[in-house]
This record gives sequence, structure tokens and C-alpha cells, in this order.
Amino acid sequence: MNLTFVAAGAGELIEFHEPTWPIAILAGALALAGAVYVFVSARAMYLAPDAISQINMIGPAAGVGLPLLILSNLVYSWGEIGFDFGVFLRAIAAIFTLLVIQAVGSYIMGRALHATHWDHTVPLSGGERAKEPK
Repeated sequence: MNLTFVAAGAGELIEFHEPTWPIAILAGALALAGAVYVFVSARAMYLAPDAISQINMIGPAAGVGLPLLILSNLVYSWGEIGFDFGVFLRAIAAIFTLLVIQAVGSYIMGRALHATHWDHTVPLSGGERAKEPK
């Protein structure tokens, strides 16, 4: 059963179609993979022994997880309204800016951590510091 909806907004008509099963499964798989990356990164960040390790754990979530979620949205919108070059450009721009902001943010957080002259090897989650060799 293929349902078609027409929406009128700002003087233009947009035709929406119900996405097919393969499109819905692909979009769902991409969203699930992205959510797993974000969850695993958050869990690893919680279990990280020190601040620098916690900063490093942001990488997989922002570098892989969030772009997968953006791609999932792109695939789903293609299944709903068909290929739209504007939506494609917005998705590519969102992924590109996300990766640039992640790299710059990681750099700034690392610099700020080192600028405080704080002993970043002290465990944050109540663990014990590794014994230093004698």
C-alpha cells in the first residue's frame, strides 16, 4: 500500500510518499549504528581513567556516530520526497562542519587541559592511579 500525501507550505506543493521497506530498513540500520557509536563512546568516556582519555572518547561519537545519524535522515528523506539536491547539500555541509568543529573542539579542549597545569593522570572516576616504577 503506497500512500501519497501533499503538503502546501509557503505557496509550493510538496509531494510526500511513504518510504519503501528497503529504504526504511537502511535508514533504521544507519540510525541504530549511529546511536550505538554514540552510546559506546559515552560509556567509554564515563569509564575513562583520566581527562585526556575522556576527551579522546568524543572522537568516535562525533566522527562516526553523528554523521551516521545525518545519513540516516538523508536516506529517509530520499525515501519520502525523492532525491532533493538541497537536502543532499545540507547533509554534506552538516557532516563537513561537524567534523571540522569536532577537530577544533578537541584541539581547544586539549590545550585548555594542558594550560591549567593540572595533573591529568589523576583518575576521575574514583579509580587508582597506576603505580610508578621505582
